[in-house]
Amino acid sequence: MKLSNDPETLKITAGLVCVGLLLFGASINDPFHFDDVLILKDSNVTNPAQWSHFLNPIYLRQLTFFTFYLNHLIGGASPVGFHAVNIVLHIANAVLILLLLRRFLERWTAIAAAVIFLSHPIQTESVLYVYQRSILLACFFSLLGLIALAGNRHGWAAVLFLCAFESKESAIAIPLAVAVLWNHRYRISMAAASLTLGVAALGLLLYWEESTVGIGMMNTITPFSYFVTQTRVAYTYLRLLVFPYPQSLEYQFDEFQPLPQILGLSVILFGAWRMYRSAKWRVPGLAGLAFFILLAPTSSLVPSADAAFEHRLYLPMLAFAMLAGWSLAKLPRRTWILSGLVVVLAVLTVQRGRVWASDVSLWEDTVKHAPGKARVWFNLGGAYLELDPDKARGSFLRALELQRSFPEALYNLGLIEQRKANFPVAVAYYERAIAQQDGYWPAWNNMGNALVSMGESERALRSYERTLNLNPDYWPAQYNLAVVHYKNGRFDAAIPRLRTVLDWRPDDKEARRLLALALDRAGFRNEAAEELKKIGETGIAASTQIPETISEPSSP
Repeated sequence: MKLSNDPETLKITAGLVCVGLLLFGASINDPFHFDDVLILKDSNVTNPAQWSHFLNPIYLRQLTFFTFYLNHLIGGASPVGFHAVNIVLHIANAVLILLLLRRFLERWTAIAAAVIFLSHPIQTESVLYVYQRSILLACFFSLLGLIALAGNRHGWAAVLFLCAFESKESAIAIPLAVAVLWNHRYRISMAAASLTLGVAALGLLLYWEESTVGIGMMNTITPFSYFVTQTRVAYTYLRLLVFPYPQSLEYQFDEFQPLPQILGLSVILFGAWRMYRSAKWRVPGLAGLAFFILLAPTSSLVPSADAAFEHRLYLPMLAFAMLAGWSLAKLPRRTWILSGLVVVLAVLTVQRGRVWASDVSLWEDTVKHAPGKARVWFNLGGAYLELDPDKARGSFLRALELQRSFPEALYNLGLIEQRKANFPVAVAYYERAIAQQDGYWPAWNNMGNALVSMGESERALRSYERTLNLNPDYWPAQYNLAVVHYKNGRFDAAIPRLRTVLDWRPDDKEARRLLALALDRAGFRNEAAEELKKIGETGIAASTQIPETISEPSSP
């Protein structure tokens, strides 16, 4: 599907690529942030043999996680490759906006929309937060689908919209918006397919007992109360698009009277509808209606644990960019005005990018804007954990003041004490974490490590077994069991545990060395020698140090 061979378009595309690299290129050296760590905790992503998992249709966002799998396969755990792919996707989306809008609007308007979409600081979260690749991919495939649809390639359009859904389920809003706003012969089919996929997504969330979004949240937040909150959130989103300062990773909203908010949005929607019905004002009317349709999956009736996130504006930004480009095109000296606007947006984007350059700067900034949210303090504690444990402890304790039930905060407090060899205090924190959430397996694993240090091996073994009951894929618990069995002379019990670890990590020298030691002590000297050869060692005498147990790192 050839998109363009126009020399002018190619020059503009090259310009967009340069601008995108200048604005976001520095982020290639950024660390992982927030839920990014969950990517590397997903065994399907980190195990090269698990490629077939991504063909399973009962999971959501399979296409996104397959790209994470490929990133890890090529570059390992380094965040560089992950960030590079996000940057490329964002630039590609800006280019696709240009190619799509030039079919319907004058070239200058299409260029302006693409540049604003590319450089707006509200995009920083979607680009710099690796986990949000899902929305970048959803936008990428949706734009390709729209281009295919505009070219009457309906089969391609259907496949591409499905790829968008497999990237992020909220992408159903794109074909739904087309069905509502474009008098197309397949509009009924597109609307029906979008609604069917939406119901399927909710069903899968229910099947997997997802408790942070969808039906699983209804015991905590009703659809109506969430909708009322979103009428307030919508104004924050509109403010961020028009005046994107200050920004924050997290937002908190004080109590408000919903009636004025609802009336105001009703007026906006009615005005957008009237403009859409007018030939002269169709573009701004279309943009206004499309904005709210694209926002609807995350900001209407489907409850979510989080009221607002900036990355939720990535798809609605398509409509805003088109509106901004159309509006600027009506002004005198429009190119000068656009140039000045892009400079301002670029400065804000670069400044915001610097905030994302480290976990400490990101969460210190977030605490300033959302000091009443426990999760913000928890993540600030996580950022301090390796640098300043005392500051980390203060942040975790503040998180517990704001939210009494917070097993992850208790766990990290236990980790701080464990690192200081205050093992009884650490165990007490882990026990409190488990009392709040019995299935919290990291606390079981680290409690086992603390118990080993206290000489309570049998209790430690029970903790590791409980860890594996809760998370069978957590290989360090297998390794820890092997270490304890070895130290207690149960070599036959240690051997199968170590073989399991090596099935997962065949290049793990410590596990291979300990297996050789266990085999030798159990009388299997030839097998022990073969294992040592695999790591370039020739004798048991060279392998006398027993490795220590492995702790689960800080919680995301």
